[in-house]
Amino acid sequence: WLARVREKDEHTYSHSVRASVWAVVFGRHIGLRRQELIKLGIATLLKDVGKLYLADDVLKAEKRDPRVELEYRKFVDYSVKLLSTDPNIDPQVLTIVQCHRERHDGSGYPRGLRGGQIPVLARMCGIVTFYDEATNPRGAEFPLAPSRAVAQLYGLRSSAFQEQLVVEFIQSIGLYPTGTQVELSTGEIAVVVEQSHKRRLKPKVMLVTDSDKKLLEKPQLLDMAADDDRKQVLVEKGKRSLNNAGFISILHDLDPSRYPQVDVAKVRDQYL
Repeated sequence: WLARVREKDEHTYSHSVRASVWAVVFGRHIGLRRQELIKLGIATLLKDVGKLYLADDVLKAEKRDPRVELEYRKFVDYSVKLLSTDPNIDPQVLTIVQCHRERHDGSGYPRGLRGGQIPVLARMCGIVTFYDEATNPRGAEFPLAPSRAVAQLYGLRSSAFQEQLVVEFIQSIGLYPTGTQVELSTGEIAVVVEQSHKRRLKPKVMLVTDSDKKLLEKPQLLDMAADDDRKQVLVEKGKRSLNNAGFISILHDLDPSRYPQVDVAKVRDQYL
């Protein structure tokens, strides 16, 4: 099914894979048991297989009028119908797929469920689906900065999504999710490659430019937490003062379109 989705629409396929990863990160953060994690991950991975039955002009429309939107929304029922043909698919997976587009305030589809009528795992699937669609909108030349997507998601707490789950998801991915481009206090541009769950503001980053914003020939890894620890030891030993220890911080994240010469995918692959 995923192979067929990829043949039909690369964007839908990539979204399904990314959203599934976010779902598992989210689930681990809140302490789901292994079997629940598996069901959530599989459901999020397969939730869009019904889009195989949508016409291309419906599926790939960047803006949908009411008629096209109604046709587009049929993909949820198509997904459930298709997955139901496989006796190995867990019924809970089907429920997550069926309910992941429902919304806390009843504004979702296909059944207009609200609040507690929506299973928790389906609510989680809905949140990660929204986040990935916000950060990687169809037709956009560059993805949206994660901070903007987080702001959009936070603005929908208690309306489209359950507030507690929104807060937990934001905590699970951190203020600077993996892949975020950031500017450091040194003036250098870097890409976040790994989170530090104990020190959210000090992730591992790959430096991609110097302080003058010139691309480095080869990205350089900086573990901000470990770098802080080394400098703190020097301060404690009296070898440096707090003012000249050279602690590095993240000033802010960057819109991916600001430095199009930075190839985040290449940086990620080099790190891995």
